Amino acid sequence: MTENSKIEFDRIVQKYDKRLFNLLFRLTGDYDLAQDLAQEVFLIAYKEYSKFRGESNFFTWLYRIAVNHHRRHLRKQKVRSFFGLGERMPEEEASDPKALEQMENIEKLSQERIVRQAVAGLPAEFKETVALYYFEDQACDDIAKILDCSPGTVKSRLWRGRQILAQKLSGLNVANNQGGKNELSAN
Repeated sequence: MTENSKIEFDRIVQKYDKRLFNLLFRLTGDYDLAQDLAQEVFLIAYKEYSKFRGESNFFTWLYRIAVNHHRRHLRKQKVRSFFGLGERMPEEEASDPKALEQMENIEKLSQERIVRQAVAGLPAEFKETVALYYFEDQACDDIAKILDCSPGTVKSRLWRGRQILAQKLSGLNVANNQGGKNELSAN
């Protein structure tokens, strides 16, 4: 990578680091894991930067890497949990001051927390689509590029994801209290 490319890449990291972290935090629900995955994604993007052809905007390309990396992580995690390897113990988490601080911050936003938990409980294809659309304000066409599917598939996943969320949130008076794009109801 040339010196100019390195400078350009540093600028890109500074521009997108928070948005990338937010996406990964919404997908994982774990602050530390999201930080780790974000660093790994930027490392992958750095190594693969010369392969970026500019057919989409850089942000879409970066998100695509992030979603794929998250999927790989989930697959590895399933294998590890199947064999009982690498599970974090509850007492370990309770003694982690950073984790406690995060938990307190999340508690302050209880309604948002309920919605995020409901989104986190969605099957992966719906969770990714809903998170990109509602939390990252991505357009259906951009989501289709990120997830390597058609815009019709994105719309279908959004519709089904909203249906599932409406069922999960019914009775909690959470799903219908906002308007516009932020509304997560199936109506």
